[in-house]
Amino acid sequence: MGFLYVALALFFGITKGYCGKRTSGQIGGVPAAVGFNLVRMLICIPIGMVFVVIGTKGFSSFAADGTTLLIAAVSGAATSFFVIAWLLAVRTGAYMMVDVFPTIGVVVPIVGSRIFFGEEIRWNHIVGIVLLIAAAYVLCTYNRDIGKAKLTPASLLLLIACGFSYGLISFAQKWFQYRSAADVSVFNFYTYAASAAVLLLTYAGFRATKRHGESGGEKAGGKGKLAVYVIVMSFCIFLNSLFSTLAAGYLSSALLYPLMQGGALILSMIMSAVCFGEKITPRCLIGIGMAFAALVFTNCL
Repeated sequence: MGFLYVALALFFGITKGYCGKRTSGQIGGVPAAVGFNLVRMLICIPIGMVFVVIGTKGFSSFAADGTTLLIAAVSGAATSFFVIAWLLAVRTGAYMMVDVFPTIGVVVPIVGSRIFFGEEIRWNHIVGIVLLIAAAYVLCTYNRDIGKAKLTPASLLLLIACGFSYGLISFAQKWFQYRSAADVSVFNFYTYAASAAVLLLTYAGFRATKRHGESGGEKAGGKGKLAVYVIVMSFCIFLNSLFSTLAAGYLSSALLYPLMQGGALILSMIMSAVCFGEKITPRCLIGIGMAFAALVFTNCL
């Protein structure tokens, strides 16, 4: 079942990525990115409520314990940070370059699970992680190959933030599997409720400092399409998280997260070429090849 959940998580993840790239050009500045993602999370909340009521014992399941709420709060804060950083990074960078940085984030759940839960890290896992980092470097140079904006220290920090926050989300899923007896749908509901709260407070802060006037960069007649993308992304982000969390209950961190990110990289390469016209250059193939080698090395030795 673990591999089935991984496949479903990848499907909804790549669909979410497609919609995110399509909308990124219409989002201008941090306040707009915060507002856009706030709407996404607010849509996720009723979706999550439906899953909890139908899939568990009803409304009584919302009475979660303190540990579950704490883990969901960490997951929600990390989710908020990730969706903003990713949306801003993908506006000007090659999709493949941006998408590879969550791969580096696998260090967070693997190391965290070793420290807090005693999961084993073998020598081949370490080599696999090194290969993933090398693949990320190669794909950063690929960004230059296809004429995207030059990678600056600020944009690099944004990409690193994407990787770290995504890794923290993954660690929270593993933390939940070890320390909480609540249903996965309850955890996801509170995760998006926490994320919505963080984004709401952030957006209110921007309004209070009068920074909300930045243009969203929306094209004429684009609001209808943007609304559709927001709804689809809301369903996909919820289902991606749901199946990722379910998979974490079957597979170890050292197996699950390289598998998830390696699969996502391959799917992203295909999508970026077919849907966004990003050329598959030799550097791109080398980077993807290194990431795939890291995946095989980590999981098959």
